Amino acid sequence: MYNAHFLDFHKPRRQIRAIQIRNGIIEKTFPKKPKLPRTIKQYDLKSSYVIPGFIDSHTHLISLGIERQRINLEKCRSLNDCFEKLRSELTKEKKVVFASNWDQSTWSSFKLENLNRHTLDRISRKKPIIMRRICGHFAVVNSCGLNHISSKWHIVDRKNGYLYENIALSLNDIFKPDDAMLLKAVRLGTSEALRKGITSVHEITNPRRLRLLQNIKTKRGLKLRFSVYILLKYFKDILNAGFASGLGDDFLRFSGVKLFLDGSIGAKTAALTKPYARTRTYGKILITKQKLERIASAAKKHSIQLMIHTIGDRTTGQALEVLKKISTRTRNPLRHRLEHLEILSHSLIREIAGLDLICSMQPNFARRWQKPGNMYEQYLGERYKTMNCFKQISDFGIKLVFGSDCMPLGPLFGIQGAIYHPFPCGRLKPESAFRSYTTEGAFATFDENRKGIIDEGFLADLVVFDKNPLTQTNIDRIKVLMTMVNGDIVYQRKSS
Repeated sequence: MYNAHFLDFHKPRRQIRAIQIRNGIIEKTFPKKPKLPRTIKQYDLKSSYVIPGFIDSHTHLISLGIERQRINLEKCRSLNDCFEKLRSELTKEKKVVFASNWDQSTWSSFKLENLNRHTLDRISRKKPIIMRRICGHFAVVNSCGLNHISSKWHIVDRKNGYLYENIALSLNDIFKPDDAMLLKAVRLGTSEALRKGITSVHEITNPRRLRLLQNIKTKRGLKLRFSVYILLKYFKDILNAGFASGLGDDFLRFSGVKLFLDGSIGAKTAALTKPYARTRTYGKILITKQKLERIASAAKKHSIQLMIHTIGDRTTGQALEVLKKISTRTRNPLRHRLEHLEILSHSLIREIAGLDLICSMQPNFARRWQKPGNMYEQYLGERYKTMNCFKQISDFGIKLVFGSDCMPLGPLFGIQGAIYHPFPCGRLKPESAFRSYTTEGAFATFDENRKGIIDEGFLADLVVFDKNPLTQTNIDRIKVLMTMVNGDIVYQRKSS
């Protein structure tokens, strides 16, 4: 590959204008086009720009593929819009009407009392209807849907049909997609990721879907690299099977266990030290300190990395207290990671740095919800100005990795949010933002010597742009021309 500007975020930056690839590995880099035998296949990239493939460090890619086959409420601008969309789906041959991604923070007005099982019953009493919020931590079902929710599930408001946290996140375990839907979901999710320049994902999933990925890999091969994090409910099964982080290969690997310590801002279930604006609600910690300590100790014993969902400052404080208690002289040898961290104080950041923890954050959240008047200000008041403090975290020398949480999937969308963060505490320089979506993501899964850099001996996972991503003022205008995984072109823009 020649006649391109290869950018790999090395310091100091090197000039690379051509690379040679063999068996999926970058074999050589060149400051100018070398003279090579005609027998070697050559690509003229026509002065385009190449960076290491994006690593999305927090995805639900298979779930996204499932949602692409269901009802998407993301573009609805009112509750009535959602209801009309649900009514239009009733005539189709679906046993379950499952809709996702509504976001009341984008609507001009919303009252929760207008959305409950009784209002959904007016649409249908014969079929289960599910309306799950974009965050996944809150859902509403009609009476028929509620009949499928057994008494073993907690945080269920049966009077109103409200489902919170674990039950809302686990609805695919109750209204199960069949194997054909799951297979198509992998295909849809993978295609969408490759179109956006993503070559690796840190995928949060369950054993059934891990087995599906294994089958696909064996039979036809994966086009995308999956580092898998299994949900906490399967922790005992993982321990009994003798799994340890790193089991697998460059295309499919078990990386760790995902646990939820709290909920989300949008559902007002993230655990805060101060209440949500104009309420007495503080959110809820979902795992006790004692239980978290047992989980962390078991993870340490069995060499399993923890991916800890913690949005609120109260939850993060508890997580740090536990991790500090079990830390070793090497501080964080398993590279435990804290996910989201939307609300942090200076003292919490300092503690995170002291424990050498990884901060895994979503710059797309800042872009979607942190502008004046958006959801963060509505729910948290003046605190919204110090949220998603990417720059402060980076200034402390903390490993900062970026992921999308599929809200939406797309690194360029998120990077725009980091570079043009509405407040100085979160505003990153372009090179730092791109590094968090490439090089740093590789570190989170112990892959820093395999990917995330354009260098000899590294995996040939690359994304080709039409413009220089480090100088373009509007990241949204950059086009992905080509995505390469393992030296194979897995996506190419039609006009390129």
